Amino acid sequence: MDAPMTDQAVERTQGSSRMRIRALMGWGVSAQLIYVACQFVTLIGLTRFATVTEVGMFGLASAIVIPVFFFFGLGMRVNVASSQQSDYAFNDFLFLLSVSLAVGLALVSAIGLVSFTGSQLLILLILAATKSAECLSELCYGVFQRYDRMNLVAGSVVLRSIAGTVLFVALLVSGLPATSAFLAQFLVWSAVALLLDLRFATVLSRKKQDDSPHRSDRVFRLARESIPLAANGLLSALQGNMPRYVIAWLLGTTALGHFTAVAYAMQAITTVTMAAVESLVARFREYITASRNDALLRTFIRLFAGLALAGVAGFGVSILIGDWLVQSVFGPDYAGLGTLLAICVLAGILRASTLVLQMSLMAGRAFAIVLQMRIVSLAVMLSACVLGGMLAGLSGVAIGMCAAFVVFLFMLVRAVKTHVFRPVSLQ
Repeated sequence: MDAPMTDQAVERTQGSSRMRIRALMGWGVSAQLIYVACQFVTLIGLTRFATVTEVGMFGLASAIVIPVFFFFGLGMRVNVASSQQSDYAFNDFLFLLSVSLAVGLALVSAIGLVSFTGSQLLILLILAATKSAECLSELCYGVFQRYDRMNLVAGSVVLRSIAGTVLFVALLVSGLPATSAFLAQFLVWSAVALLLDLRFATVLSRKKQDDSPHRSDRVFRLARESIPLAANGLLSALQGNMPRYVIAWLLGTTALGHFTAVAYAMQAITTVTMAAVESLVARFREYITASRNDALLRTFIRLFAGLALAGVAGFGVSILIGDWLVQSVFGPDYAGLGTLLAICVLAGILRASTLVLQMSLMAGRAFAIVLQMRIVSLAVMLSACVLGGMLAGLSGVAIGMCAAFVVFLFMLVRAVKTHVFRPVSLQ
């Protein structure tokens, strides 16, 4: 019987062109840090040039758009990065995504025509179109990631983030309405998706002999296989946005405006964490397939250690100077929200922890398992947020959100032990 290969030997046999774990995460995290910073500037511009109620309406529109496109985006980045090259051609993914996004746009348009009017409707439609462009970029990122070209992902994210934010803020400062600023951001993101990401993904696929025309049988099979992943995306977005729905229902759009601003701390933490773990999907897939439990465990330890350090620092700062920070950044209309900020930081760390475990299950293509747990966790999130909101207002909703993430985290730990850490073969 041949001796098992060491981790270092495996890395050498796979070629010097492969990127190390730290390099993969470095590209993904550095780009997302810039993205988070740019989105934060965008939010500051919105809070400074719009009323709290208008910020709340933006938060509500986002809460409608995001779940729709988390479903109709079909989780393409994870789907492409975790599939074998021989399973489906790039054009299969592209054709299916094009059809799916068209349906998603039609659905958001129908919701908007029934529920919104005027500038609120226009912002909803622009946000939907922008999310469609982002979904196309995500498909291309899956191609880049499959072939360890995370530098292309980073370049795209940085370009659209900086250019979109500069235009957004410049138009607001010049006195133009928020609809013009959102439209400018959409144009930038669309240009990057179509002129850069799609072009590079097509060229890279051609070089890897992955440019065959789409086939109906493969597209239908891919669509069937993508439904659990799409449903997971939908439930994930509903879970993340459930506090917004509850706040809008129980406390009104002004309270939602306060929450939208402060809860960006949670969004920033989870966005950066998602970038890190999405950068590792293909590597997670490799470890799981080869039953390399030790390598997978080491990766988990590094990720959770980083989250713990970030959580302690963020929570401590929020407790000490949270009120001053929020008011200084967003203005006097957002005073007295330091406690809410601290709770949102804690919620962000908890949700980020669930993302790490969830992505390892996704890499193992255990989509149905995650889907089942998400259904349960969504019900827990709804119940906890409603109860917390009725008892303690905004802070109560945030505490209920934390409790729901804790429940989901325990479920994920059990699932990872069962479905990710596989017995090592002696053959």
